[in-house]
Amino acid sequence: MVTLAYASSFGTLIFGGLLAPQASLAVVAALVSSGITLLVLSWRSSFHFTMGGPDSNPSAILAVSVAAISSELMRDHDAAILPTVLMFLYLSALGCGLLLYLIGERNWGHYVRFIPHQVVGGFLVGTGYLLLAGGWKMLVAASPSTTTLAQLEHVPALAWTFAAVVALTLVVLMRTWRHFLVIPGVILLAVVLFHLALQWSGIDQATARAQGLLLDPIPLGAWDNPFNQPWGLVRWDVILLHANDFVAMTMVVTVAILLNATSLDHEVGHDADFDRELKAVGLANILTGTAGGLVAVNSFNRSLLNLRAGARSRWAARACVGFIVLLMVGAPHAVGWLPKPVLTGLILYLGISLLLQWLWDGRREMLKGDYLIMLAILATVMLFGVVPGVMVGMLASMASFVLNLSRASVIKERFTSASRQSNVERPAADLMWLRTHGDQLQGATLHGHLFFGTSSTVLDQLRVTLLKAKVLTLDFWEVREIDVSSVIILRKLLKLAADVGVKVVFTGLSAKLQARLAGCGLDLARSPVHVFADLDHGLEWAEEQLLSAARKSISLADFFGSLDPAELATVEEYFEVISVAAGTTFIRSGDPADRFYIVLEGRVSIHLQAAATGYRKRLRCYGAGTIVGEMGFYNNEPRSADINADIDSRLAGISRTRIKELEEQHPRLANRLHQLVVLTLASRLRTANSAIQELL
Repeated sequence: MVTLAYASSFGTLIFGGLLAPQASLAVVAALVSSGITLLVLSWRSSFHFTMGGPDSNPSAILAVSVAAISSELMRDHDAAILPTVLMFLYLSALGCGLLLYLIGERNWGHYVRFIPHQVVGGFLVGTGYLLLAGGWKMLVAASPSTTTLAQLEHVPALAWTFAAVVALTLVVLMRTWRHFLVIPGVILLAVVLFHLALQWSGIDQATARAQGLLLDPIPLGAWDNPFNQPWGLVRWDVILLHANDFVAMTMVVTVAILLNATSLDHEVGHDADFDRELKAVGLANILTGTAGGLVAVNSFNRSLLNLRAGARSRWAARACVGFIVLLMVGAPHAVGWLPKPVLTGLILYLGISLLLQWLWDGRREMLKGDYLIMLAILATVMLFGVVPGVMVGMLASMASFVLNLSRASVIKERFTSASRQSNVERPAADLMWLRTHGDQLQGATLHGHLFFGTSSTVLDQLRVTLLKAKVLTLDFWEVREIDVSSVIILRKLLKLAADVGVKVVFTGLSAKLQARLAGCGLDLARSPVHVFADLDHGLEWAEEQLLSAARKSISLADFFGSLDPAELATVEEYFEVISVAAGTTFIRSGDPADRFYIVLEGRVSIHLQAAATGYRKRLRCYGAGTIVGEMGFYNNEPRSADINADIDSRLAGISRTRIKELEEQHPRLANRLHQLVVLTLASRLRTANSAIQELL
């Protein structure tokens, strides 16, 4: 009964106005569509209880398109209105089915879910308006904008009364009670009461049908299809002009299928296969278009009614098809008992429910900007139609997305040399200088996508930084993409830096990003930018620039401090000074840790080699006045990493044997050495803690 009511309602909705006398043709097409869709869904859907057929979303758009085609052909006094309209309906179902099946076959269903929520809401609230306008047209035989007072006076009181009562009753009960028998119960009761009202008013069925109060019986020969149409009379040019309506309808149908599948997923707790649903409905529409039916979708409301009525088998939908076939073949005149006002009330209820769900309930659930976009879509649909509404919604959502993304900073972290240093081990005096003069090295780590909105924000934030910095470091390690506008802004940043004498360092640029910069006119090889593979090497270079006036070498006397000449001579006897050429590895992973070194001049680095991948990572760099190799020495374990000289270096080493002799013969000097090692380790720990605090 519900399938029959929905099919009759949507068929009457689509064939309103000029085509109202042929509404029985659309009802037959809707019943054909319902039968085929139910059979295919019972075979291919993820849910055994799924019901489907013509529904509010595609029917509302089809009604607008059919009305426009009819008006255009009537204005041209063309006699081919009916063949053209029917062919448009069949091709819409066939084309929509092919696209839906292609989307599902290519596993593109999850991409449709990226359509913004406010755009989906705009589609549906626009559909609600079209349903209300269609329901009005079913009653008055004119659109709301062209209705005259004389037309209103000719509408029978029974039509207004029953349409309004059915719509309001369904709205109130479905928002308060939500029982699965509400819709079929209200429809059945309204049909009975309508016929009682006809008898009480003394109106027979023939008169009621002449007044447009009852549907015409279905003639057995009313089943049209693409193959029995007079193709020569079809206005193909008019159908082609309305191709944009087909595109909008396909988009709305796709969204409706996924929304209905998602709702069923939540209702039963069973994962829906969205691509399978798209292919199932696509196949149903292909068969429907070939057989002479209307565009159909899966239906959440009818499926839920079926489920709550106890149907768990696929044979529930098949049994429904059997009853429809028996009705069309054995009792076609039974459709003539359905009152048009009751069907109009069902259409009005669907429109009102969509408006209440999205306009009234959505005002509390949606952000203000998203709600305004939805209202803009509704206004555009009301004034200009569905396709312009779709375009306005997508453009407004993209503009809103870009605006919101621009507000999100792509600067993940700001730092100076006071808060973040390279992995170069430096003497305490150098570290203190870097912390004291930290503002001279300004840096930022970037992430995400740099485009015209976010990069402009970066320029505004760094413009002030340039006034107090000597070196500016930008790390691009987590940047995924850069657009042309961002490259222009980076070039502007480099010019501003050059004007105030600030050196710029770029780190972490992938080959892809460097090629992108070069392609947009920023060739780093010909620019004043200093480029390094990672942030650590960039920071090392920047620190060296700031510490260029500091000492590059020390002596054992400088390292120990406050020793008299005799004690200094004693210490020098226990240490062995060695020279290491640049690139030489003087400590290898796995070697015995039998000595540690004090770097007197040059720079050495610790490297960790990954055996599986061959990747070699620098862990730490040590300059003059620092200690290396002490970890393995003190815990008496083999070396855990390689240490090599970055440049020509001098080191003073002491072996385990010699340090024991120093402890036995000169305990005060040995304690002094151990104290300096502890101070070095404490300084390293403090630096590590500072780095962790910056991350937190």
